[in-house]
Amino acid sequence: MSKYILKLVLFSVIILMTNSIVAQRGQGNREQSQHQRPGERKLPKFNAKKAVGILKYDYERVLKKTKVKKAAKKNRVAKIISAYNHTIAEISFLHSEELKAIERFVALKRAAAKGSRDREAMQSIQSEAMEKLTPIKHQVRKAERVLNDKLMQVFSEKQYHKWRRMQRTRKENLKPKRPDHSQGERSQKGGRGGR
Repeated sequence: MSKYILKLVLFSVIILMTNSIVAQRGQGNREQSQHQRPGERKLPKFNAKKAVGILKYDYERVLKKTKVKKAAKKNRVAKIISAYNHTIAEISFLHSEELKAIERFVALKRAAAKGSRDREAMQSIQSEAMEKLTPIKHQVRKAERVLNDKLMQVFSEKQYHKWRRMQRTRKENLKPKRPDHSQGERSQKGGRGGR
């Protein structure tokens, strides 16, 4: 009998704690939605390095993903990727002030456009910043072409295909993600999907 009572008490405590956690999480969502106006999205911070495509590769990860086995081939790939990373570091260093200035420019323009609620200005800011970043972006692309040409000579066709897939994935991860509003919509409709 005492085991039954102990199980019942334990089960009741777990249920109460779960309800408490769910209730607290619900309050947090309401507080967040109160601070943000309806229809207003929080824009991701503009990162000029990501916009230009500046990224470095870990040669050990590349070797693992492409499944290179021979030591001589591993050394060549490591040297090629190290040279690319060095070139990208130079580009980043030489243009660091310009990249920071463009980030500040975008932040100031976004704040001004948000204050005046000018949607056209918000859309033009991104394109204006990308236009200013075009010369740097061309340098990064040139370095990527050199990297890919050198790796094409070293890798087999299958390994090169794996490399390109890895490279595309890394580039996709640089792009800013749009905020997901599906959870907010659900909470506004009562959590039942509007049925």
